[in-house]
Amino acid sequence: MTIRKQSELLHLLKESIGLATGCTEPAAIAYSSANARKKVKGDIVLFEITVDSYLYKNALNVSIPGFNQTGVKAAVALGLAIGDTEMGLNLLENIGEDVIRKAKEFLSRDIIKLKVIDNCDILFIQSILTSDKGKVRVVTLEKHDNIADISEDTVEDFDFRGYLKKEKVSNPITNYSLDDFIDFSSNIDLAKIEFLKEGIHVNSDIAKAGLDNVNSIGYKFNSLINQGYTSEGPAVYAQKLCSAASYARMSGVQLPVMTSTGSGNHGITLFLTIAAAAEKLNIGHEKMIRALALGQLVNAYIKAHTGALSAMCGCGVAAGIGASCGIVFMMGGNKDKIFGTILNMIGSISGIICDGAKEGCAYKLALASGWAVQSALLSLNDAVVKNTDGILCGEFKSLISNLGYVCGPGMRQTNAAIVEIMQKECV
Repeated sequence: MTIRKQSELLHLLKESIGLATGCTEPAAIAYSSANARKKVKGDIVLFEITVDSYLYKNALNVSIPGFNQTGVKAAVALGLAIGDTEMGLNLLENIGEDVIRKAKEFLSRDIIKLKVIDNCDILFIQSILTSDKGKVRVVTLEKHDNIADISEDTVEDFDFRGYLKKEKVSNPITNYSLDDFIDFSSNIDLAKIEFLKEGIHVNSDIAKAGLDNVNSIGYKFNSLINQGYTSEGPAVYAQKLCSAASYARMSGVQLPVMTSTGSGNHGITLFLTIAAAAEKLNIGHEKMIRALALGQLVNAYIKAHTGALSAMCGCGVAAGIGASCGIVFMMGGNKDKIFGTILNMIGSISGIICDGAKEGCAYKLALASGWAVQSALLSLNDAVVKNTDGILCGEFKSLISNLGYVCGPGMRQTNAAIVEIMQKECV
């Protein structure tokens, strides 16, 4: 691999992770409204927020750290009350009483108006703030913290449909192959990727918080182990840690997580599944860090095809696949074995719906992480789904393209049905 390619992949790897407190969809909404508030002072008369249906779904019912209300409007109110953007997606960390008081005041005045748009396959947030001193529009596109446009005074709705029709510059990670990811992870100077270990430390801390909560599935896994119903092998250990961390995060614990491709649960799945397997299988530090690099790159490649948000649970078909690839890699498996576990994962648990962020995501992470370990071990023992089955094929790029097609165009109506049901339940 050339120095240029290695340098670009290292940059993409660093770009794919970051700290966030709470679910990243409410954080993205709060970040957008905080950006708007930062630009325009004075008394707020009206705040109009428009979001895509995928993001709406993920912000609807999930708990917000330190706040007793949920939903898009609650996240907007917090962002307006905070009014500072320096913390990025970590802005919901350590919300104080003054912020809570201001946020509740904004909500009580009924100045926040919400619109949800369908048939938008990218992450989209438009915040329009009107005060007695001016007006501003803030637009977030494609990534949770990607403020793509800020317009003041003369403000119209952003033409997102026109934006969707424009020819997009492809995500640079799609220019690489599975061979490239393996080459990079095998040969990059270890010191350059040691930053990945922070993800293990941060996500392990929130997992501990979850294990101490008697209502979390992680706590219940410990109970099952103690009762002799199951043993704590690498798969169950991964399930326990990932589910505990997810439950803590989704229930509003005020601790950060290391995200992956903008998602905290993806980060939990990737970091803790690989770390759990490494611990139980006595894998050394260097192999584990290199496995994390491979897992992150595979996950980022898949997300470039499936989108930041979709109707399919990305913890299974993106982060789970990345984690499984990392496990095969750190156990000495070659490219064929790594591709084998990708086939196993897509051939079995693809199609699990994403019906919004909530405490129940912990159960999906338990499924994704446990199967990621088992799928890896099966591939290493020559148990692999046939590449002629269903949407599978024998080549990495085409396989992930197939998955992306199902996640995007293939499941638009599925997402619409999910949102419709969730909205009815809120009435």
